[in-house]
Amino acid sequence: MVSNTSEIFQGLFSLFTYLGILVGVVVIAILLVLILKYGDRGSKTPDPQDTPMLGKVPAERGHLKTVLLSLTASTVILLFLLQGTFGVIDTLNTPPSGTLTVQVDGFQWGWKFIYPNNYEDSVLRVPKDETVILKIVSPDVAHSFGIVEYNIKRDAIPGRTNTIWFIPKETGEFNIACFEFCGVGHAYMKTKLIVMDPAEFQDWYSKAKPAGAEHPVQGASRP
Repeated sequence: MVSNTSEIFQGLFSLFTYLGILVGVVVIAILLVLILKYGDRGSKTPDPQDTPMLGKVPAERGHLKTVLLSLTASTVILLFLLQGTFGVIDTLNTPPSGTLTVQVDGFQWGWKFIYPNNYEDSVLRVPKDETVILKIVSPDVAHSFGIVEYNIKRDAIPGRTNTIWFIPKETGEFNIACFEFCGVGHAYMKTKLIVMDPAEFQDWYSKAKPAGAEHPVQGASRP
């Protein structure tokens, strides 16, 4: 997996998938048992009086235990799914102490990334295997910042700061885009996330020159 967030969502997807397969197997197994046990074999034995007939309201058959069993099983399955879903939401909404915090400005129609040393860039560069926290804002209209391969996105709303975090697991380039229509230039609101080895990132960061600085910033502090 390319990030911890993709691992988190893959785990949640697996939970839904495995429970869905389990439910499907149980339902099909019960269906086959009932077909084999009660299927018409050409017998001349008359049907029971409470057999459901087309066009008639079936009489009560006294299967309260079956109804309670199915409701209990459904409730247990839903509780597992809810627990997994809310667990993921809580994890993504509770960022840990980050080693790098970057402000993300979404504007019509582009992205600006502001580092702790006030260096600004149109491309997001981060170190591998370190917690990265993004503070997402917008000066104009609502946008939605998303990293495609990481399966994460967060709205950029005027007057509000939203937070998202992740831990990159692989070096390389990944796609960033706006996922909310924000005007005629929406389709061009794309950029790159570049994940670098920590030493390479530190070397780049120490040489990053903020706007207006006469010399590159050496040893800029990182929270």
